[in-house]
Amino acid sequence: MRLCLTLLLFIASCTWAADTRDTVVGMSERVFKLIAEAQAFIDTEDYEAAREVANQGLELRRISNYERAHLLNIRGYTWYEQDQLDRAIATYQEALALEELPNSMLVTLHLTLGQISLVVEDYAGAEQNLRQVLTFPGQDLGTNKVLLASALIGQERHADALPYLLEAIGEEEAGGAVARENWLALLSSVYYSLDDYPNMRDVMEKLVVHYPREQYVTNLAALHGQLGDSDKQLALIEALRDDDRLTQPTQVLTLVNLLLGAELPYQAATLLSRELENGNIEANVRNLELLSQAWYLSSELERAIEPLAAAAELSENGEIYLRLARMHMDTYQWRAAEQAARAALEKGGLRKEGEAWLLRGMAQVGLISLMPTIPKRSCSKTRMAREMSRV
Repeated sequence: MRLCLTLLLFIASCTWAADTRDTVVGMSERVFKLIAEAQAFIDTEDYEAAREVANQGLELRRISNYERAHLLNIRGYTWYEQDQLDRAIATYQEALALEELPNSMLVTLHLTLGQISLVVEDYAGAEQNLRQVLTFPGQDLGTNKVLLASALIGQERHADALPYLLEAIGEEEAGGAVARENWLALLSSVYYSLDDYPNMRDVMEKLVVHYPREQYVTNLAALHGQLGDSDKQLALIEALRDDDRLTQPTQVLTLVNLLLGAELPYQAATLLSRELENGNIEANVRNLELLSQAWYLSSELERAIEPLAAAAELSENGEIYLRLARMHMDTYQWRAAEQAARAALEKGGLRKEGEAWLLRGMAQVGLISLMPTIPKRSCSKTRMAREMSRV
């Protein structure tokens, strides 16, 4: 995560009055010019030159804490932009240690240090600085509350983060604006961590309405399923398919299972069969079994056999071969049933080996019943010889 830090330079005037309690502080012309020069280098991304200018200012003999804080702010910013985050943090902490700084400068330093602490995942440090920001007049802002919530979430204090997110989003919506996407997504993750699925669903509905990304629709569908509303779940997933946005294997398999749950096995089978053929879905044991089940529930027994046979070959034990033998028995395919039962025994790992032997025997009996019968007279060589001797 990289945050955008604002370098506060005073070009228009040499004073700052952030609020009525802020002390009006002056800045010498020499320091002002150094700050402007450093800003020019920053604009061209020459951070080393900007830092050198700031260091020149810090070496001046007569310099106020206010001016020193500005120069340290510049130096910290250059370290940040060069990914020297430890040095940036140390520089901002040095600035905060200065006495008699106006509120405006303290806000800037605490806010910047809080943001960098989030970047380096020092969530406790971020919390400390961001809480300090909220104590200043005019800083009770939604953006600052969300930053504090992020610091609390980083510490897995989701319940503590929840009020700040709700306040920030509520204030934004109260003003007639649509809540920001990342704020809503963060609130959704908090509800998820708290196992509060009904409220999470409400937030996801807002995300789907205002920011209709595929992932949000999928997540909302999953929440409907979690809360037992399978009809809404199915409708959302089918909407993705109709819009040709059902591209992820997990989404396709979710829809297949939803169709099966809605007692629409033929639709599930045709969808899964197509996705397996075009390579979207991996032809592994689980997916082949699922296809076989869908065809079976569609009363398409012959079509259920092929994927189950393929799954049996890939399986590590003979259980699927045993199921295949049963299916062949149901369709009176005795030879195939006997072969499947034998394969189940050869592959092993059966929970009920006796059933495999029973199925194999039943299949063999079925095979015998199919053998043509031979008339007894044509089978008796002795009798034929006697008949010939009488001639």
